[in-house]
Amino acid sequence: MSKDRVIDSLGRIDDDMVQSVDALRRKKKRTVWKRWVAAAACLCLLAMGTMLFLTHGNDKTPVLTWSESFRAENYFKYNAGGGDMASSKSIADSEIAYAASRYFSDERSRMETGGVIPEMPEHPLFFCVAHYNEDGTLYSVTFSWHQRGESYSDLSITAGYQEVEQIQDCIAVEVDKDGNIIPPSVTVTERDGIRITAYGNEKSSKTITFRKDSAWYQIAGSGWDSCSAMAELLDWVWEHPIDFEMFPMDKGSEITNVSLEDYPDAFVGQIPDFEGIGYFLGEYYLQLKDGEPYAFEGHYYKGVTPEQVEDGSCYGMEGWTEIHWCIDAQPDCYDLQDCMGDISELTQDQVIKALTETGSFSFMMNDVFIKVYCKDAAEAWKTVEILKS
Repeated sequence: MSKDRVIDSLGRIDDDMVQSVDALRRKKKRTVWKRWVAAAACLCLLAMGTMLFLTHGNDKTPVLTWSESFRAENYFKYNAGGGDMASSKSIADSEIAYAASRYFSDERSRMETGGVIPEMPEHPLFFCVAHYNEDGTLYSVTFSWHQRGESYSDLSITAGYQEVEQIQDCIAVEVDKDGNIIPPSVTVTERDGIRITAYGNEKSSKTITFRKDSAWYQIAGSGWDSCSAMAELLDWVWEHPIDFEMFPMDKGSEITNVSLEDYPDAFVGQIPDFEGIGYFLGEYYLQLKDGEPYAFEGHYYKGVTPEQVEDGSCYGMEGWTEIHWCIDAQPDCYDLQDCMGDISELTQDQVIKALTETGSFSFMMNDVFIKVYCKDAAEAWKTVEILKS
């Protein structure tokens, strides 16, 4: 999978930590809030800070006051949870709010050394994407850190001059046992005169949002991430405001989706002659990074028709084969951990064993990483033999 296909609102990120830059953006429905009016006549001093009650209609939302002894979980203190999650498709006709994207994921060391981002060695995966308006000015920038294996973590910081409308491919809501939507609860904290709004809780996806120094920030984490991890990122941003001038459009890498017909020589010799052994190419994507082949994924089929694949009727049939062929010019550390070595070292027994245990196998060829998914070990090995010949 291509790891700079960014990833979305970052509320949900898949195991390979990528999201498509072509994903449709769900337009955020803005709610017109009534004016908040003070409802309490006194202040209640608590261990975690002072709590002032404000009214919103008939609801009462507490506003906490931050102090040096403020505990991380208090940012989410009043955020209930415990229901089930349901999701629905996003609005299909929504438009992406920005005109172009550039990637700065390769700049991690430089940004850490320069104090732009914190050092997070326990999160080996890092991505950074900046989005731009039609005139080339910055719309937003997102940094994200990820961990896989025994521990999972998805943390991110998104910032912009204005509130950033997040890309989402689904809308998740919490429902009770009867299927009724549970309105999201929120905790508001005042820190140095700035309001910080937090959604979610320790066991769910969560966000911390605020505006400071003429910039809008949102910190996001998954249900795997602790409130402490979120608070640590908040403290970092609080002391290290993002300098948007460090992300000029002409300095980032451009990743583009292109047609294989337009670039027939992309990864030549690293994609077997599937047509020659009776396969046809179904869904695929090919990406270039600064004009050079960067990532490819193709689904190849034999024993079925394109129409049967399109309508899904093939999944009730027998006697057909699908091979999912993935190429990545910049494999991450987790890719390399699973890699079985150079293609010249592969044996049929190794391939059969890997497919039996995991449903896939991976190897290196001419400095690119290739991962293959297939249920038919004999057919999969045939593709390796083609490349070896």
